[in-house]
Order: sequence, then C-alpha cells, then structure tokens
Amino acid sequence: MHADLADTDRDRVRDQVPLNVAVLTDLTTVYLQRMAERGSGAIINVASVAAFQPVPHLAVYAASKAYVLSLSEALWWEAKRRGVKVLAVCPGATETGFFEAAGADGDSVGPTRSPSQVVDTALRALENGKPSVVDGVLNLVATTVSKLVPQRISIAVAEFAVRHSGPQS
Repeated sequence: MHADLADTDRDRVRDQVPLNVAVLTDLTTVYLQRMAERGSGAIINVASVAAFQPVPHLAVYAASKAYVLSLSEALWWEAKRRGVKVLAVCPGATETGFFEAAGADGDSVGPTRSPSQVVDTALRALENGKPSVVDGVLNLVATTVSKLVPQRISIAVAEFAVRHSGPQS
C-alpha cells in the first residue's frame, strides 16, 4: 500500500484518479442537477484527513481526496441558494475493508472510528450547514496541527505516520 510513486503499479495508481475524481464528479453533477431542479436534497462526499496535506507514499490518494474536499466545499456555496446541502466528510482510519483491500495492516494505524460514528458526524455537520467536517477529535487535532506547523514538518510527520502504519509495497 505504501510505495513511492516511482515504485507503484501504474494501473493501480491510474485507477484512483478516475474513481476519486471523475466518477465522484460525474455522480455529484447528476444528482446535484436533479436536486437543484426540485429545490432540495443533500450530497455527502467522502474525502479524508489525507486531503489536508501532502502524504508521501499515498501521494495520489491524498491529492485526489484534496480534490474531493475542495470540490465539495465550493459546491456547498453554489448549491445552498438552490436548497441543496453539500458536505465533505473527512474521516481518518475507519473500521471498513479499506486496509485489507489496500494490503495494509489496519491494526497499526492507531485508533479507528466505526462507520456509524463517521455517519453520525456527517449527519450532524450536514444538519448544521457545514461545508466540511473532520470525523473524530484526534483527526481534528491532527488536521489542525498540520495547518499550523511548517509544511516541511507536516509532510515529514505524515510520512512517518504512513511508513509506520503497515507494510510497504
């Protein structure tokens, strides 16, 4: 899962961008247009805590999730006058099949959140009219700190965390 881009399977990397960027954009566009026509609805896009900073060894994933965050926050502004709510939810490690599918050890990423916790966070934020929300206190602290420290340090810390969160491939 955690390989440098220079060492990564090109097909696997190439699949991330269409899924996390193109497919998400297409689906969001289709549903946003329908919701805007009827004057109501809600869209929740799943970004990630990785969206807040460059993450070595997960560069394409983090960049694609930064796109999801940016797109969703911009659409939050555009859609609200049409009666449609848009939210980007940014979870960290969550108890799903993600780590297994990525070939990583989910136990080594630290505390995880349950899918129901992430959903509860997202629904509360949607109800409160927020453009985005970070799920979990530890994740919120991490994303806040990453904005406050120099970028070189933030990237180094992200690299350290990823390098120690599972097997390298």
